[in-house]
Amino acid sequence: MKKYLFLIFLWASCFRLFAQDYNASLFGCKSDGITNNTGSIQYAIDYIAKKGGGTLHFYVGRYLTGSFSLKSNVSIELHEGAVLLGSSNVFDYSSLNGKRALITAIGQSNIQIKGKGVIDGQQQLLQTHLTALRQKGYITLSDQPEDISLIYLQDSKQIQVKGIMELNLPGAAQFVDRCEDVTFQGLDINCPGGIGVYVRNSNKVILSNIFFRAIERALVESEGNQGLTKENSRLANGKSI
Repeated sequence: MKKYLFLIFLWASCFRLFAQDYNASLFGCKSDGITNNTGSIQYAIDYIAKKGGGTLHFYVGRYLTGSFSLKSNVSIELHEGAVLLGSSNVFDYSSLNGKRALITAIGQSNIQIKGKGVIDGQQQLLQTHLTALRQKGYITLSDQPEDISLIYLQDSKQIQVKGIMELNLPGAAQFVDRCEDVTFQGLDINCPGGIGVYVRNSNKVILSNIFFRAIERALVESEGNQGLTKENSRLANGKSI
């Protein structure tokens, strides 16, 4: 009897562990590089959050999306060969507190963005679209909607961004505002004209083993930071930040 109870307990434990992993395709996400997956990704994140948390997995393919918001205890993993493509339409990016970003986390905790995949902001296509909008008078020269970050974190804690390659962003690769216990590790950032990491009013932020392949400014430190740590992070010319 005890043996059967143990097996039932073991099966239930394994089921819970398995249930914490979710395939993005099961929520209708398409990896064709054409379909806009914003709604599907956000639905998946909200669903996982309601179930108590877990990881949303993206496998080989190109997943086009606009802005989506991560929730506490929900992580995303981009496996090798998976590319998260930022939309080239500026209106697909939500404005939060005057900031636009592809991935946001506002007032959340215990989140990871990890894997061997790529986040591509499609800067050139986005700029082409913005130029067309200005020529048609839909936006003016005084508007600056192209200041879009790949990752925007505000009032959040226990956040990790690990292993990702980040490409072609018009703003900051990651913008960190009023956060605590944030780690960026093993990133490869290739964003000419952009900012690698922007940190302000934050505590315990770690930059570890980051390669800034092409960047205008690798790190911008604004006011109010405490405990900013830089470990083995360097520019393309070999200089440490």
